[in-house]
Amino acid sequence: MSAYTDEGSGRPVLLSASLGTTAAMWAPQRARLRAGRRVIAYDHRGHGASPAPPGPYDLAGLVHDAVTLLDTLEIESADVVGVSLGGTVGLALAADHPGRVRSLVTVNAPVVADDPGFWRRRAAAVREQGMAVATSGLLGRWYAPAVADAPPPLVTDTVGGVGRLDPEGYAACCEAIAGTDLRDRLAGIRCPVLVVNGLADAVVPAHHARTVADTVPGARHVALPGAGHLLTQEIPDRFHALLTEHWTASVERKATP
Repeated sequence: MSAYTDEGSGRPVLLSASLGTTAAMWAPQRARLRAGRRVIAYDHRGHGASPAPPGPYDLAGLVHDAVTLLDTLEIESADVVGVSLGGTVGLALAADHPGRVRSLVTVNAPVVADDPGFWRRRAAAVREQGMAVATSGLLGRWYAPAVADAPPPLVTDTVGGVGRLDPEGYAACCEAIAGTDLRDRLAGIRCPVLVVNGLADAVVPAHHARTVADTVPGARHVALPGAGHLLTQEIPDRFHALLTEHWTASVERKATP
């Protein structure tokens, strides 16, 4: 089963991380949320302290991991927040297991592999050469220039942690991304969805956020100028405000006949 942290009490929040990161990436959100919410952050298979079974993986398997975790913790449904791969998992979870997701927030989440070959080549290179292949130039890809030029400790730790991941687990998750295409399933999502993207994101193009916002009924889209891929670390106060607004609006939406 996935490794996880479980903090605080109240309405549960499930935090799903990006490719190459662990539950530690959520430190700013965990610190802000645990005073009033039950906050669960977990490691994808092949990441952190989670098992790394032989690949390839697929998105359905990553979704199964999230469902298994919710079942183990006896959580019927949660507010789900996901960054990049974690947001993709959140979308598939909401589409395939609608009763488990009260509301969803995605951040720079791809809905389809724009270049499946890139991800398969990345997987092959990591298996052959190790995690150094994945860490080269990562600071500039994951963060906006202002942050990358003077990275705080959390950013340095997040980037450094990639080199310590299990190469097979990382490579197999790359293969899961290569096989992803959620475009024909988005219209069936019925929970409240907030789609966030950073306009300085060098990893996931903005058209993914627009696709979700245009296809999921009632989805709200916020594009943040100057924000990078892992904007949850760059602008935690702004992101926390977006979460609070979304959850408040979600409660009001459910209460409206």
